[in-house]
Amino acid sequence: MEALIRPELGLTFWTVVCFLLLVLLLSKTAWRPLLQAVEERERALKHDRQAAETARADAEKARAELDARLAQLKAEIQGRMDEARAAAEREKDLIIDEARKSAAVIVESSRREIEAQKAEAARDLKNKVAELSVLAAEHILMKQLDHRANSDLSSKYLAELEKERPDLKLGA
Repeated sequence: MEALIRPELGLTFWTVVCFLLLVLLLSKTAWRPLLQAVEERERALKHDRQAAETARADAEKARAELDARLAQLKAEIQGRMDEARAAAEREKDLIIDEARKSAAVIVESSRREIEAQKAEAARDLKNKVAELSVLAAEHILMKQLDHRANSDLSSKYLAELEKERPDLKLGA
């Protein structure tokens, strides 16, 4: 076992010579391709990293553009919604105004119609009262006056009655 620990000069010489020959042979044949492969791999990794960074920057730029476009679309939609609400409000007000005007016209027309019917009823009442007065007077006077004279008399009487009592309006 001691022989393994103590180095011999011949063995050491040949071990160093073999090692140097192996290094020389490997440097001529294997080191250059190996170093070139490592360098190529390193360049490819750098290129891939740069491409990834570029892609990430492009993606962030695209995202920022999309966010800006989305915000612009939201603002545009909000503007259109506000315009639609305002148009609907104007339309509602217009419809309400038209309904009020129409109702006012109907009320006014009804009022005029009622006034006309009231006046006509008053005329009819006046004529009926006049006729009844004439008939009553005819029965009372029993042929002392003719029918035309009785009508004139009742008309005069009604005119005098209207002058005396203006609150009692019998006809137009």
